[in-house]
Formats: sequence, structure tokens, C-alpha cells
Amino acid sequence: MKTQPLAVLFVIFASMALLTAACGDDEDVGSSAVGTTGSPSPNPTASVEATPDGVSTPVSTDPDVVLPAIAAAMAEAGSWQVQGQLNVVDITDDGEQSLTTTINAARSGPGNNIVVTVSDAITGSISGSTSAENRIVDGKRYRRDPGTGEWTVSDVVDAPASLTVDADVVSQIDASTATVVEAELDGEAVFHVTGTIPDSDAGKAVEIFAGVDDYLVRKMTLEGTAPSSNFGGLLAISERPLPQTVEARYFEYGRPIVIHVPPAVEEVATAETQQYLSTINPLTMGVSAMLRRAPRTDLTGESYTGSGGDALFIIEEYLDVAAAFVGELTGKTPDAETYAQRFEIELAKSATYEVLSNESFTTESGLVARLIRFSEADGDVQWAHLSYFHADDLGFGATYGAFATRYEVIEDDIMTAFRSFSIAE
Repeated sequence: MKTQPLAVLFVIFASMALLTAACGDDEDVGSSAVGTTGSPSPNPTASVEATPDGVSTPVSTDPDVVLPAIAAAMAEAGSWQVQGQLNVVDITDDGEQSLTTTINAARSGPGNNIVVTVSDAITGSISGSTSAENRIVDGKRYRRDPGTGEWTVSDVVDAPASLTVDADVVSQIDASTATVVEAELDGEAVFHVTGTIPDSDAGKAVEIFAGVDDYLVRKMTLEGTAPSSNFGGLLAISERPLPQTVEARYFEYGRPIVIHVPPAVEEVATAETQQYLSTINPLTMGVSAMLRRAPRTDLTGESYTGSGGDALFIIEEYLDVAAAFVGELTGKTPDAETYAQRFEIELAKSATYEVLSNESFTTESGLVARLIRFSEADGDVQWAHLSYFHADDLGFGATYGAFATRYEVIEDDIMTAFRSFSIAE
């Protein structure tokens, strides 16, 4: 499960169109190394299968058996999340250029997904970065312009499955030349599949790591090439294909995921409020239209800024209770109160913030949340934090603040936004 201290995330936030053919869409390219956070928990298993008469037999490593089994397990799981990284390093006599793209994606089922990318490119002495967000929902593609933040909508007609986001590489790898051995990944017994994808420049060398116990993909790598036009103008145009590598990790299998139509697509320009709508979870909240939404760089958070120096940071996290509820929270049941207590504990660890209050807060839809008020800079900056715990392991935090004089002006708007928080139908 994905677990990160909310206070740490808050500090990071407060400091404040790309996915290649290897990712299955030559229109979208989405900077750090690919993390293993959220990858399946280690569950080593012996490489044997039990037969009806109780006799154990070795697990097959025949590609014609393993690859269809992986494809069937993925189809049955239906939904998952992906964290990946794409790298391009091109060195010639004329110079060097490189591109690093981090990929955060989720798939709710066939033909429905969201891909958020952040790209950093260097060409000679020139560097640049951009972010992109693309969603496919019920046959429509929604693409956010990285410059204006505006959305365009188009029909999706016979779009091929993505090699990475949909893990379609499993069905495309050539079983006749593939090899399968048993190995270990992050302490877990896995099948290590190596091979190629016929007639695919992006898949000249492919590796798949899938659990021996459940056949679900844990990790995938692809090595190959792609035309420079795939990279959205971030790299210099070249007549020859550029070398690229992609590594992706898969997690949160089977979790209910709903890819939403971006709320900004249907918002009226003259409206007094805009809508925060989680990308993949059933969480929504009204936000003042005076706030400017920053480009999204992750699936589980969003940030806004106002002309008066005010700011709103929204964070969602899947909680690994055993890892997150430690110290004075050990043994406590996760709920709205204990989840808010965790945030308060994180604040108390910092010399920057002073907690002023932590009280129950009921939204207009009847959700019982917690409201934490805190300050920094000897009270010159005031913050209000709405904390809510949904279902068994989904935490939500909205932190809204400003300089004290501005906070007094917008406090009613802050409380109005918090009261509008609800579970989306």
C-alpha cells in the first residue's frame, strides 16, 4: 500500500504530452527513479503446485503456459496502478540529449485509464520540463494542454491497448522465442520472462516479472527505439530513431478504481466554484473559482493557488496501517479521529508549526471528519486542515491557508469548501 506522512507531503507541496510508443500511445509521453512504494507485499512461495492427489509437482516454466496464465490473471484483476519511468539518452558526434519521464497511471478496466506524466529534457545547453495528463473514459479521450491547462476532448476509435498501462506486452511477446525462469524480486518468488515483441521497435528486449503465487505482473521493462517525433518537441528532431528504456511497477490490483471525466471540462467559466474530483477515488469537494489549479503531477493530490497568496493542497493516500500507525497510534483502529491524530503528530514533530485545535467537523452530506487548525511563523500564516478516513485504508487531507490578514477574509470560503466535501456517487 502507498503510505507517506501527510505532513511531509504537505511541506513538499507547500514549497512549491508525453507517452511513447513503448507506452502504447504515440501521442502522449509522460523525475526520479521508479519507486517500489505500493508494490505487492512480499509473499515467497515454493515453486510447486499441488495436484488433486496431494502430490506436488514443479511449477511450469514453459512460456506457452506461463504467458497465457499471466494474461488471464491480469484480465481477472481488471484494475491496477502503475508507476514507471521512461529514459532516452542520445549521444552523437553533434552532442548529447536526454529525456526522463515519470509515469503515474491507473487502469479501471479495458479502455479506461488515466496517465499523468512529468518530463525533464536536456538538449545541449538547453533544458526544459513539462507535465501532461491524459484520460480515456467511455470512448472519449481527455487531454490537458500543459501550457494553458485547458482540456480537449476527442473520440477514441479502435485505440490499441497500451503496452505498459494495460500491460499488453504480456499478450504481444513472442512465446516461441521467450524464456521463463524462476527468480526473486523484492523478496518474492517470481517468474522472470524475457523475450521480444515482433515488429515493435519499442519492444526489442522485454522483461516481465510476475508472481509465482498469482501470476500478476510486478515489474516490466522494455528496451527499444522510438522516432524523435514521439517526444512532443522536447528533443531535437532526428532522422534516426532514438534509444529508449521503460521500467514500470504494478500494484493495487483489484482495487475499485473509477476514472472520472475531468470536472474542468464541464465547468462554467462564470461559476463561483470549481470542483475537486479525485482522479481514481470517490472523493469530491467544491473549491473557490478564484483559486488557480496547478498542473497535476500525481494521481493522488492536487494543489491550487490564489491571487492573495492563499493556497490549497489536497492529498489522498492508501494507508498501510501496520506501517503508518506506530508509536502512540500502535493498535488503534483507523478512523477519522485517529487518522487526524496522525497528521497532528507529524505537525508536532516539526518546529515550524503550532497546532491550535483538533475538533470534529461534519460536512453537509453528513460525513464526520476532523478539522485541525495550525499556524506557522509565530501566527503570521494560518492553516485549516480537513482530515477524513474513507473505507478501510483511504485517507484524505485538504490543507487551506494564507497569511493571517488574508486568512481572515477567506475563512468563510474555506469552511464552505470543507463542508462541501462528499463521497461521489
